[in-house]
Amino acid sequence: MIEPSKIERSEITPEGQSLLDAVAARQYNDIARKYGAKLVPVPISAFTPKPRPDTRYTMKSTGDVLRSDPIKWRVKGVVPERGIAAIFGPSGSGKSFLVVDMAINIAKGADWFGYRAKPCPVTYVCLEGEAGLSVRLAAYRTKGSIPKGVEFIDQPVNLLDNKDLRDLVTAIKTNLMDEGIVIIDTLNRAVPGMDENSSVDMGHAINACKLIQQGVGGLVLLVHHSGKDATKGMRGHSSLHAALDAAIEVKRSGDDREWSVAKAKDGADGKAHPFKLDVVDMGEDEDGDPITSCVIRPCAGAGVNAKPLTQIQQVGMDAFMAAASANIGGADQSVHARVDQWRDEFYRRSTADNTGSKARSFHRVRAALVELGKLTNVGDVYRIPNGFPNQTA
Repeated sequence: MIEPSKIERSEITPEGQSLLDAVAARQYNDIARKYGAKLVPVPISAFTPKPRPDTRYTMKSTGDVLRSDPIKWRVKGVVPERGIAAIFGPSGSGKSFLVVDMAINIAKGADWFGYRAKPCPVTYVCLEGEAGLSVRLAAYRTKGSIPKGVEFIDQPVNLLDNKDLRDLVTAIKTNLMDEGIVIIDTLNRAVPGMDENSSVDMGHAINACKLIQQGVGGLVLLVHHSGKDATKGMRGHSSLHAALDAAIEVKRSGDDREWSVAKAKDGADGKAHPFKLDVVDMGEDEDGDPITSCVIRPCAGAGVNAKPLTQIQQVGMDAFMAAASANIGGADQSVHARVDQWRDEFYRRSTADNTGSKARSFHRVRAALVELGKLTNVGDVYRIPNGFPNQTA
């Protein structure tokens, strides 16, 4: 047996020393990560694996994903800052009026239906109803000024024509309208001859929208039609809905209209937002016939799919109207009643057995009618809200 003291050890090579240094550095860094300490550089040795070649796809760790920015909203919870979105509904539903209203409020940075909006440039490509665009904008000017951040294109645009696509992107960037919203009204008019039910044709249309979005940044917002069966959503191949980052559906029943979020990543739910189209008289044409247009008015209360009042809620509403009739002609021109006036009228109509039961019933009805948007209150005074259907303001 050879004694340990007799064993001769050769000197460590530079390569071996660099390997030991690298191992020690990695061990230190493993411990340092647990305690949040500063890491040390790992020496490169002959045994260090060569860097991987650059690849098209980037691998992200869980930490990388968690550190990514959350979705940014143009209209909070409704329309994102970037991507492709659509607003759709049947003909005559008011979707084009609604999207003009949205464009103007976004350009102003004003809340839209109570949702916070961030201002940005808006390019409106009007391909349907362009002849009435000037009247429509004149109607909106009766409500206030139209901001400079909205620009319009009313010339034909074919998204399936590469030249038109390039020229559209160039026009938007040249006029410094990029990184905003590009509204295309309507998709059907922007892709003439396209078979909307074809996955191939719809794929070309979607790709054109992506090229616009990549060229100018921001959001491309399509105005589109519902299918024959409105319950099935947008007209055409389902690949369009799948490609969207957000979608707004517009519905109509008679004079009642509403919009709701049909698709939004981490956004608002499908809550309905009723609105009216208020007719604005714009004078007369050369033949003496009236010229009219419409503006959007958000409404409280009933919408297209509003549930009817229960029997006791209807009793409460009738009692309120009867109580409010006593206040007609005063300085307050709204339809209103004090809570004691309303309560007395409700008690007279209630079939409950005793005063306690009537009081509990009135409390439930009063809370329900406010929650449903049929009534508003400030203190002890209740009113029909502005925009309530059939109200004469």
